[in-house]
Amino acid sequence: MSLKKIVASALVALTVSIPSFAGNILIVMSDKQDLELKEGKSYRTGFYFNELMEPVKQFLDAGHTLTFTTPSGVAPAMDPNSDSLQLFKGDQDYYDAHKALLDELKIMDHKESPVISFNRVEQIGVNEFDAFFAPGGHAPMEDLLLDDQLGRILTAFHKGNKPTGLVCHGPIALLSTLPNNDEFVAQLEKGEKAQPDSAWIYSGYKMTVFSNTEEDTATKYYLNGGQMKFYPETALDLAGGKYQRSEADWQPKVVVDRELITGQNPASAEGVAKEILKRL
Repeated sequence: MSLKKIVASALVALTVSIPSFAGNILIVMSDKQDLELKEGKSYRTGFYFNELMEPVKQFLDAGHTLTFTTPSGVAPAMDPNSDSLQLFKGDQDYYDAHKALLDELKIMDHKESPVISFNRVEQIGVNEFDAFFAPGGHAPMEDLLLDDQLGRILTAFHKGNKPTGLVCHGPIALLSTLPNNDEFVAQLEKGEKAQPDSAWIYSGYKMTVFSNTEEDTATKYYLNGGQMKFYPETALDLAGGKYQRSEADWQPKVVVDRELITGQNPASAEGVAKEILKRL
């Protein structure tokens, strides 16, 4: 082969292997391990395995940089119910690949976790990140929805029109941008008619989140007989979101409105990731 052909082949290979844009995606998780329920009960939770790792693997395979963060920088826990082959298409090899990547990244390792705090994210500068992603699991219901620092981070993504993806219970974090989030959530927990502030940046956005009917099923099988203080669908609907859902429970549903990309349930995680990648 001539030198020209060798160089041309090398350039083609380089073009194929390197993405046209390598972005830095902010992966936001709760650092809570328990969800407080009614009557003083609690439920062991964390991030949902497939909802985190299917998007993470897609992002890394596409050549992007990931920055993992929780409110305090504490390594997150995985919801024990999410460590399921069924959530990985019943495919052992597919499950094993994602489990190996989770182990390699050491996200849950309290000594070697790469997770940083929201403080550190703001020190770095939110403008340094090109996309936002938050997985579900019930844990975000415990802290992310009330975190004003997260509210500032999300507001920066909103103002920058940057891809903002959240899946399953993750979209409840959007309430962090509600100016009266403390009062609003307190009203929800008391079963009162919650009154959102009219200045919510996502008011009028089409969105989805884990549905009330799916939550009813989860309550029967996963909350150890406990009851949630309120459901995320109800909360986002009352806050001013335009809720959409799949025709049947547990089917994939991804809703895109401007920069916001939301997925309804575990089956929607891949779809949310693909929509984020389209915009990078």
